[in-house]
Amino acid sequence: MSSPSFDFDALAQGFRLGTLTIDPATGEITGPGGREKLDPKVMDVLLVLARQTGTVVTRDDLLAAVWPDVAASDDMLSRCIYELRRQLSRAGDDQQLKALIETVPRRGYRLRGEISAPQPMPMLESVVSPGRRHRVLLPVLVVAIAAMLVWIFVDRAPGNATGTPQSTAASHSIAVLPFLDLSEGQDQGFFADGITEEILNRIDQSDSLRVIARTSSFAFRGGAQDIREIASQLKVTHVLEGSVRRAGDDIRITAQLIAASNNAHVWSATFDRRKGELFAVQDEIAEAVATALRVKLDMPRATDESHIKPEAYELFLRARFFYNRRAPGDIERSVKYYRDALAIDPGFARAWAALAGAYSLLKAKHRKSAESWLHLQGEAAQKAVDLAPGLAVAHARLAQYYFNAANRQKGDEHLQMAMALDSDDPLVMGFASHQALWRGDLNAAVEIWRRLAERNPLSPIDSGNLAYYLAAAGHLDESIVQWRRTLALNPDGHWSNRFELARLLVLRRRHGEAVKEIMQLPVGEPRDFGMALLHRQPGYEAQADAALQRLAALPVNVENIQLAELYASRGMNEEAIVSLRAVRDALSSSAESRYWSLAQAYILRNEMLKSPYLKPLRSDPRWAELMSEPQ
Repeated sequence: MSSPSFDFDALAQGFRLGTLTIDPATGEITGPGGREKLDPKVMDVLLVLARQTGTVVTRDDLLAAVWPDVAASDDMLSRCIYELRRQLSRAGDDQQLKALIETVPRRGYRLRGEISAPQPMPMLESVVSPGRRHRVLLPVLVVAIAAMLVWIFVDRAPGNATGTPQSTAASHSIAVLPFLDLSEGQDQGFFADGITEEILNRIDQSDSLRVIARTSSFAFRGGAQDIREIASQLKVTHVLEGSVRRAGDDIRITAQLIAASNNAHVWSATFDRRKGELFAVQDEIAEAVATALRVKLDMPRATDESHIKPEAYELFLRARFFYNRRAPGDIERSVKYYRDALAIDPGFARAWAALAGAYSLLKAKHRKSAESWLHLQGEAAQKAVDLAPGLAVAHARLAQYYFNAANRQKGDEHLQMAMALDSDDPLVMGFASHQALWRGDLNAAVEIWRRLAERNPLSPIDSGNLAYYLAAAGHLDESIVQWRRTLALNPDGHWSNRFELARLLVLRRRHGEAVKEIMQLPVGEPRDFGMALLHRQPGYEAQADAALQRLAALPVNVENIQLAELYASRGMNEEAIVSLRAVRDALSSSAESRYWSLAQAYILRNEMLKSPYLKPLRSDPRWAELMSEPQ
């Protein structure tokens, strides 16, 4: 517990957290492991938790306290928590210090540890180094200062990439950071985000330039930007940053391209434009960046949008902001703004395609009315294709509609069109991986997700998908490594990620490691799924059998095949087949909509194809029946 006499109002002046000294003014944490520099927003999160140490602080309260004037996403907070845990453990030279920030499922976070006043600064001759205290003599200080000066002038000299991100990055690579909203009211965040994403998408039209995806670039929103650290994490040679200032219809955009090797400005410019000139200025910035990097934007624009009304475009950007954020009610908000944009300009093809994507999410959310949403999805996607036959995302959304409507032939046709138009579009690539799965080319699916994960290195979703497909293709050891990366990216993610890691460890007979992961699963059904896998681990046989019995007694879960996998892991193939058939029968007789049943059956068949545990069942004559379309 904290000292009763400690003044929590003085936290901003500095405090101690166990063995660590926190200095909010400089953003530094100092401890036995050395000194770590926190981003301002990460330090803000720590201060909010420290003021309520020992108490659960909800995610909503943290978002409101740290980003009071910004529509911040959960991803931003999760990223801050991840960085805070990492740097606490590094400064303290103890991985266990990550546990100082406790996750309270479905609520928020709690800081554990003793908060106290900072210790007086040590005298010059008594300086702490990791693990022990040394007496420093003047000659040593002189040598240290000289070495520091050498490092500054040699390491930061132009063209010297020693120890810099450039040594590990691709020859041409860039991250586009979210442009800052400098408008007077600080209420144009959606507008700044939209402009950033449009510029990113335009720069991505080059085969010779690796562009980091939006999710990873936007993880560095807020606070002072340490370009070298960002470039190191994303493995890029250049970073584009900027700002947007809006007053009515007048817009000022500043942008600067920075070389990560020496923090030098490669190019910068300021653009004063009217709202109706946004399309042109976004193209202008992208072309300027490409010229500065000596690359060519190879792909022409899929459709000319210069005729789109500015009011419709602004509503489109607002809709996409909510679609990307995904907070409660955000998809419904995005649908409203997409519809409003199309009411103003019904010829806006990209808005129709985006609306189809939003409808797809709503039909998954509203099962009983799923057919209505499916119909709207199909109409919107078809409208997008009719307006812009050369727009890859329009064909991808129409392919998705046909897949959902159980018309695989038409779905494949439009997916092939989408791939021919833009095989590097992330949405198109995701659908193409499913197509590769269905034709049995798992290695092709793996390569697709390798590319996506490389472009989006901070995305736990892309990382997890790569891990899934690696396991499906039989690359179990690599999949284990990838699942560990996924958990590091999002330690607070769904428990199923840890379960996937545990069951692969069991397959590789690394039972000791598997037990450690299983014991971190939530008590109840999740942990039972893990424990049931340990039937070959000495000392756990009885617990594993009991867990399997509890799971078998539960009602049929039409949304997963894990019980069948548990049976298959024990060589109980007959029971596994019966379990899969029970899921299929439950879907056929479900009270949910016909569409939902078909869609869920499609998802389950994908999972069956990817499951390494179910491979022994594929030689069973009943496998083909289980994989067929439900009647």
